[in-house]
Amino acid sequence: MLKFLSMLIRHTLFRVAIGIALFALTGAVLVIFFESKFNNEFQVIGDAIWYVFVTMTTVGYGDKVPVTTGGKVIGVFVMLFGMTLLSVFTATISSIFVARKIKEVRGLEEIKLKDHLIICGWSYTGEQMLTFFQKDKEKTGPIVLINQLSEDAINDILNHFADLKVKYVRGDFTKESILNRANVGQSRVVIIIPDSSSGLSMPSDERTILATLTIKAINPKIKVYAHLLDRENLSHIKKAKVDDVLISDAYNGYLMAAQVLSPGVPQTIELLLSENSPFIFQRMEIPSNLAGVPYGQLKHEIEKDKDTICIGLGREQERVQISAILSDDYSFLDQFIKRKFEEAGRGMGEEKKINIRINPSVNTILADKDFLIVITQGEKAK
Repeated sequence: MLKFLSMLIRHTLFRVAIGIALFALTGAVLVIFFESKFNNEFQVIGDAIWYVFVTMTTVGYGDKVPVTTGGKVIGVFVMLFGMTLLSVFTATISSIFVARKIKEVRGLEEIKLKDHLIICGWSYTGEQMLTFFQKDKEKTGPIVLINQLSEDAINDILNHFADLKVKYVRGDFTKESILNRANVGQSRVVIIIPDSSSGLSMPSDERTILATLTIKAINPKIKVYAHLLDRENLSHIKKAKVDDVLISDAYNGYLMAAQVLSPGVPQTIELLLSENSPFIFQRMEIPSNLAGVPYGQLKHEIEKDKDTICIGLGREQERVQISAILSDDYSFLDQFIKRKFEEAGRGMGEEKKINIRINPSVNTILADKDFLIVITQGEKAK
């Protein structure tokens, strides 16, 4: 409480407001002093305060008018100095809003959001992601960008994706202070992509790994998804406890071979994944009352709608907790096993794994934790 009061007293707006209040009270007391014996309109302090504020704001209702020389002199001072004080007050308010807007545009604002998505770094991949997020704004939620783009470049991005709730933090996303400004501790997901916004060097996986370590140190429970340029760094980022990784050129070999062996397949994949595609892959939850129903029956019902195609089933499963298998006294063998898992970047605690089954048997019985993977088109994708 004392800290709040101290901060309030130091605030310029509060000081100006106190100055106006003291000025109005002083003016009211003086008006009462000169007018109360000769003027029935100034018998209580409330009437005098009303007169002072009406005079300060130059409204001039004329409902209360001083008749004594002293009262009129006080009225003149209230007019002159009161207008000055009010001008300072309005200018202070304007400067606060202008400063806040400047900080927001320059990426210096402290983010107060919760459960938001953070994108660290910037490249064409970032623009692609925002394009896809724009197709499902409600599910995406607020987004915070952390990078070092120029002011003009970031303004172009914010204007282009105005439909999304995008905030911007300027700075190096490997630094804890910058991540804290983006409120990473209360975000739900962080995506790290190779960064070309600083202009100092080529994008590197080292900064991605360092950012993952820093984020997990701030909030170990947050989901972190990273894009790596070099497969050789996969083991390093797993040790940083990243939740999932995408590696550049991971599927180029398959796509190039498919051009020769199965022409049309790469084009189909490109059509499905293109940012301008009318199709979108989507997860569809299965109502709990349909648990125990064969997959074929549900697939038949869903595909009656020609805009939706079922392609598989997914299931979230709890991974085995290694810590539950180890003994309580942590023998030498247990410590060795624990160390090897940590060196491999594997956690000891409870984690979830998603298993996907493409085109399962129509007789597969749906379980409580199952969900559908579908391709939807047009408005159905929203």
